[in-house]
Amino acid sequence: MTLRPWSAATALFYLFASPAMGDVVTVSNGDALHGTVSKIEKGKLYLKTNYAGTIAIDWAKVQDIDTEGRYEVEVEAGKRFRGELQRDQGRVDVRNEDVVLSLRTPDVVTAVRLENNEPPGFWKTLRGQMGFGYSFSRGNTRQTQSSVTAQGDYRRENYRLQGDLTSILAKQEDAQTASRHALNGRYDRYLSDRAFAFGLTSFERNDRQKLDLRSRFGGGFGWKAAKSPSNELDLLGGFTLTNEKFRDGEGAMLPPETTGEGLVGFEWKNTQLRGVKLYTRLTAHPNLIQNGRYRVEYDSKAQVPLMGGFSWTVGLFDRFDSDPPRDNVLRNDYGMVSTFGFSF
Repeated sequence: MTLRPWSAATALFYLFASPAMGDVVTVSNGDALHGTVSKIEKGKLYLKTNYAGTIAIDWAKVQDIDTEGRYEVEVEAGKRFRGELQRDQGRVDVRNEDVVLSLRTPDVVTAVRLENNEPPGFWKTLRGQMGFGYSFSRGNTRQTQSSVTAQGDYRRENYRLQGDLTSILAKQEDAQTASRHALNGRYDRYLSDRAFAFGLTSFERNDRQKLDLRSRFGGGFGWKAAKSPSNELDLLGGFTLTNEKFRDGEGAMLPPETTGEGLVGFEWKNTQLRGVKLYTRLTAHPNLIQNGRYRVEYDSKAQVPLMGGFSWTVGLFDRFDSDPPRDNVLRNDYGMVSTFGFSF
């Protein structure tokens, strides 16, 4: 038998892997690999072996799979199913007792092996990233800026929870401290293969816009225009109840205002070559009570993976208000955040 030149490690695996192990993976050149399929993630199938440790196999090069364990399989639309996993040519079968669900191979986004036939716990399912940044400059005045970012994503069979945090603190000698803090959360409930309902909440403080606190609660409906291991696009539409508290020029609190806003926008996630992750969220919020006022929120970032699970992230943000409640506040507030952190 002639082996194709994948790598020296793979060649050694072909020679020494034991056929006694339960799961069998057949690749496109006809070779059968024996071991335990632990997961399928980001276009790779991970196979645990006795002699070569865990090897990653290109999911597109896998021809057949025959497993003995049970898996939780996530499909392109976001739904999850549990059962034994088999693949034959261009189809993947998820078998749960007498029920067999046949899926197109490209529709399978992830698959995680269940321990003792139980779904993976919260911490094994949670995916996210944390980052920290600090800059210092000294000229005529001393300036410092520190930042903290965090993002989390938790998915189950019928719902999804996601949230993100951005905190920026800037200090300058003989000047007022400027800070910006934003916390966002969203709950998605799947209605069909593409449609979902969502509820959201957010809290924001921005010293440069004299905004002490903006609180939002709302919801709406979304549509998954794209969902694959490397590309995800959500279209969003809904309404929010918004409460705003501003401060005057001397720092005294102004009376809070409660208003209603529409919500229309999109959220896009993409994984590029070498694992570079791109993220963009753009939403418009027309005011339903204050005629002519609208806000636009924009967030984007690029996350570059480094060694050992660490990453470097560069993010941009922009907040536009067509008619700020304060006359001496700019309508546009934007900036860039650079952090070094880790993924989990």
